[in-house]
Amino acid sequence: MACVEKDSTAVQTILQNKPELKNHIIEEDINYVSPKQILKIAGFKRGEVALVSGGPPCQPFSTVGRRHSISSTEGLLFKKFLDVVWGVYPKFFIFENVKGILSAAIQHRPISKRTSKVNLCKEEVLGSAWHFIKKEFDFKLRRGKTNGYEIYTWELNAADYGVAQKRRRVFVIGVRGARTVRKPRARFKNSHIPIKKVIAYLENTHEIKGVDYSPYDEARYAIFSEGLIKAGQNWKDLPIHLQKKIMGKGWYATGGKVGFCRRLSWDKPSPTITTNPKGRATNICHPSKPRPLTYRECALIQGFPETWKFSGSLSSKYRQIGNAVPIQLGATIGKALIRSLKNDNDPSDNIKGDSI
Repeated sequence: MACVEKDSTAVQTILQNKPELKNHIIEEDINYVSPKQILKIAGFKRGEVALVSGGPPCQPFSTVGRRHSISSTEGLLFKKFLDVVWGVYPKFFIFENVKGILSAAIQHRPISKRTSKVNLCKEEVLGSAWHFIKKEFDFKLRRGKTNGYEIYTWELNAADYGVAQKRRRVFVIGVRGARTVRKPRARFKNSHIPIKKVIAYLENTHEIKGVDYSPYDEARYAIFSEGLIKAGQNWKDLPIHLQKKIMGKGWYATGGKVGFCRRLSWDKPSPTITTNPKGRATNICHPSKPRPLTYRECALIQGFPETWKFSGSLSSKYRQIGNAVPIQLGATIGKALIRSLKNDNDPSDNIKGDSI
């Protein structure tokens, strides 16, 4: 096994929980790591590795951010992923990113400047970045039936796979050879797990401290302590005059804006756990307390064991947790690959999925 990670605090988190990986971590920017280095530290030759898993940062493609997409250095990291896959030549690969990667444009035009009177150029059309990425996957990895990969894309909601969180992500799965990998059946699709099952027990304990609302935020979020927004509600549940006061210019902007002044419900899954629970557009307020979720609450919703330790500053802990793939979701995909290796696919699973 080998892991490439440039964040020193994330490396320390790995070592705290998995000390046996001490000699299998490359603490370096992936741009400066070759497939040969990865194979050497893993102890394998090209073609012997079972799986390469990774994905570029989601910020360039997220609908919450500025959507710099593949016009940014981070957005182009998918090309490095392709180079690593071909250099290592594993039996499978998993590429993961936010759902927004499907609609990202090569050159993003803000909504405020995207009107019916404006003619978008080819690079500004929604989905143009994904079209480009698909072509690169085809060119680099689908190199004929003998040497290349069969490639599929799955859009999965973590809540459908036993996670107490609605988190939609895109997974590109590559399969080398004549194997079949079937898309896991969404066993929890009609019975999502509410957050009370994973964090309610912390109500009567001395919970680890999380971030607080700043003095500026407190003026804006006093509505939580005053009970003006109850569990499961957001800014849209306020009277109009308070909506305008709280939202400011954002009140007149387009878009759903469901993350503003949002309070969680005990009886429903959490929305996507991000790297900042008090972000203006990604606020995640506790269901019964006037504060953001603590990092431990976020970790439990992401599926981390209660005993899992996190290194670094408070902001680093939130970042590590928010950037992770939910544990149960990752395990579900992993089991699908194991069944493929054993040629023992679950007959209740769905068909492979949509071709990329």
